[in-house]
Amino acid sequence: MAPIAAVGLVLSFLFSSQRGRLSGLVHELPERLGSIPPSVLTRLGERDVWWFHAASAGEVSGLAPLISTLSRKPEAPAIVVTSTTRSGRDAARALPGVAWAQLAPLDAWPCVSRFINRLVPSRLIVAETEIWPTALILAAKGGLSPALVNARLTAQSLRRYRLISSILAPALRGLTLVAVQTKEDSERFQALGIAPERILVAGNSKYDQTCLPATNSAARARLSDLGWDESPIFVAGSTHLPEEKILLAAFLNARQSLPTLRLVMAPRHLERSDVAALLLTKAGLRLARWSEAGVPGRDALLLDEMGVLSAFYPLSRAAFVGGTLVPVGGHNLLEPALASVPVLFGPYTEHIDRPAKLLEMEGGGYRVQNEEELTAQVIRFCRDEFLSKVIGAQAKATANRLQGASGRLLSALEDLPEGK
Repeated sequence: MAPIAAVGLVLSFLFSSQRGRLSGLVHELPERLGSIPPSVLTRLGERDVWWFHAASAGEVSGLAPLISTLSRKPEAPAIVVTSTTRSGRDAARALPGVAWAQLAPLDAWPCVSRFINRLVPSRLIVAETEIWPTALILAAKGGLSPALVNARLTAQSLRRYRLISSILAPALRGLTLVAVQTKEDSERFQALGIAPERILVAGNSKYDQTCLPATNSAARARLSDLGWDESPIFVAGSTHLPEEKILLAAFLNARQSLPTLRLVMAPRHLERSDVAALLLTKAGLRLARWSEAGVPGRDALLLDEMGVLSAFYPLSRAAFVGGTLVPVGGHNLLEPALASVPVLFGPYTEHIDRPAKLLEMEGGGYRVQNEEELTAQVIRFCRDEFLSKVIGAQAKATANRLQGASGRLLSALEDLPEGK
């Protein structure tokens, strides 16, 4: 089925707004077919290798604290990361402790087999619900003790997976560990056929992230270049269409009460940066881009490079996390929370259900249903710096209680049978 799925994926991109992802298809083909540069294999030598796989930049970000913890251990293995997307590969290459990162091989027997035979890893650690049957089956046959970490399974996903349960069954049988985020995830994986003794409720290593001071310094310098040192900042991160239109309308409404208010927006997918820029400029905003020199007199800053967003959260009065005003399921709420910022999000939070509920319950986050509610919360926090700090402190306290998954995950992974 893999060739059919590959053709279908290419066709779906050709007729979508993300068609730009296909531009490098020919150049990427060796990696997609399971090739690894000889220079990389020479550099890895005879070292033990742990193979991590993540779908995209968001999942790579979730693995980052676990990879960091592993890489600092004495006699740590070489860490190789594969990703389904270019953005994920680039994010992985930027992580300290990663020996090599490339695009994942197509989930077809020759491609995966070729990759494994060349890399000879002793572990396969897969982020969240990247259940690629061929990769998991071959990893199990090769003694790689395949494991899912930061695993989650929504009720909707469970229903979909049950429809193809006969295809997934051999892959799921090969999993030696399924480290889930919540008790509810554990129950759903058991309903999918995973034995309880193979499941560990460990949380999400993504919540162990911290902001990098050096990057924060660059962000502060950019705000100074723009003349925003005294301006209240509203950050909208990991945004999608059409929620960007709602965010823009709320920002413009809030500026009627707070003329000095400034917006920092980071689209979830970088290839949409030009679309987001056009939306902002058509609304009459004077726009700056992170990739260009800062010029005073601008109303909004568009973050059009990877790895920058987290540095701006600590500099804001309030932050909105995208994928929540549209039925995407939400992105990382704990990133702004750990930066001591009030967290705003919409009604669609099935992928981030636990932190969303805890932030609401403990007063560090607020769910907004529409433009009017978002406008009110932006005005509330951007007008009152003291209130922003109080609520931000509560958000951070909630985030701190959700940390610690990296240590639990690493301990469980080290206890798995050795491969090779």
